Amino acid sequence: MKPLAGCRVLDLGIITAGAATSAVLADFGAEVIKIESPTYRDPFRRWLSDRPIDADPDLSPFFRATNRGKFGLSLDLKQPLGRKAFLKLVRESDVVVENFRRGVLQKLGLDFETLRAANPRIILASISSQGEDGPEAGYVSYGSTLEAVAGLATTTGYAGGPPTLSGVDLNYPDQIVALFASSMIVTAWHGRDRRDGGVHLDLSQRELTSYLSGETFVAAGAGIEEPRAGNAQAPYAVQECFRSNDGGWIALSVRDDQSSALASLGTSAADLSGWIGGQAASVALDHLHAAGVAAARAMNGREVMAAGDAVWTHALQSTPAGDLAKGFPLQFDGEPLSISREAPAIGADSDEVLRRVAKMTDAEIAALYEVGAIEVPTVRAA
Repeated sequence: MKPLAGCRVLDLGIITAGAATSAVLADFGAEVIKIESPTYRDPFRRWLSDRPIDADPDLSPFFRATNRGKFGLSLDLKQPLGRKAFLKLVRESDVVVENFRRGVLQKLGLDFETLRAANPRIILASISSQGEDGPEAGYVSYGSTLEAVAGLATTTGYAGGPPTLSGVDLNYPDQIVALFASSMIVTAWHGRDRRDGGVHLDLSQRELTSYLSGETFVAAGAGIEEPRAGNAQAPYAVQECFRSNDGGWIALSVRDDQSSALASLGTSAADLSGWIGGQAASVALDHLHAAGVAAARAMNGREVMAAGDAVWTHALQSTPAGDLAKGFPLQFDGEPLSISREAPAIGADSDEVLRRVAKMTDAEIAALYEVGAIEVPTVRAA
C-alpha cells in the first residue's frame, strides 16, 4: 500500500511549488483534487506558449508534469457559494496545499482557523517565498529572486562575474520545496492521531534554499569568505569541464594525490584541457576511468533520454496516454509508483467531485452554475 493511500488533498497550488508538491502526494497514493478558479487558472497551463506544445493549448508540458494524477475542479473561491462549496470539501479532506501570495487565503475568508473550524483534523501546507511572517512575507517572488535573497546566486558562478541563477527551466527553490513539503505532509498526516487536531505547516522557499547552502554562510559568519571559483573546488587539483575533439564535454574531478594516475595517461593537471581536446570523448573517458579518475560526459537532454536504463530509471515516466513526463524522486519495491491519471482539463471533474466528495445536491450545483462559480470542460458546455 502506498504511504498516502486513503488521504485526500485539496490542491490550490499553482505553477511549480504548490502544484509539484501535490503531484508528489498523488504519486504517493493520495487522491488529489486540483482547484482552479474560472477567473484565474494555473498559469502553467499556457506556460512558455512560444514553444511547441500539444494540440490543447491549456495543457502545456509543464502543466502536465506538475498536475498528473489529479482530479480537476474549477471553483471560484471569491464567490460566497464557491467558498461554501470549498468548505464542504474541506470537511471531507485531510490536506490543503497552497502557495498563494501571503494574505490571499485571509482575503478569501479561508485562513487556517476557518479551515480548522470546518475540519479540526485538517492539515494546511502553506508554501511561500518568505514564510508566513516577517518584514518580507508579502513580497512577490520567483525562483530567481529567491535564489538571490537566499544567498545562493552569489555563491554560484565565476570570480568577478555576476550572481548566477538556475533559470526558469529549473527554478531550484521551487523544485526542492516540493520534495521537502511533500515529506512534511506525509509525516504530518501519519502523525495526526498523536496530535490534538490539525496543523498549519509553514514552508519558506527562501529558508530552505539558505539551509541547503548553510555551510557557506556558517563559514562567512566565522570570517571565512571564499571567493567564487566556477567549477574549481578544493581539495581537487582539477574540477572542470573540458571539450573533446568530437564536440563532447567531459566533467572530471582530479584529487591532489592523483598526479601519478595522470602521468600514466601521459598528461598532467595543467595539460588536461589539451589532452582531452586531442581525442574523442569516449576514448578519453575510457582512459580516465581506467586510471581511477572520476569523469563523466556532460549530457544534453537528448543524450540523457537515450541513456535511459543506464543513468536513470524513474526520473521520467509514461502517462496513461503514453506521453513522457517527470517521474519520481524515489521508488517503492512493494508497490511501484506510477502516473495514474493524465493532468486534468479545465474543470474536468467539477460535477463528479462536488457530488461525490462535497455531497452536494443537483440544486446546489445548479446554483453554482447559475452564478458562474464553477466551470466544466468545454465539450460539456457546448
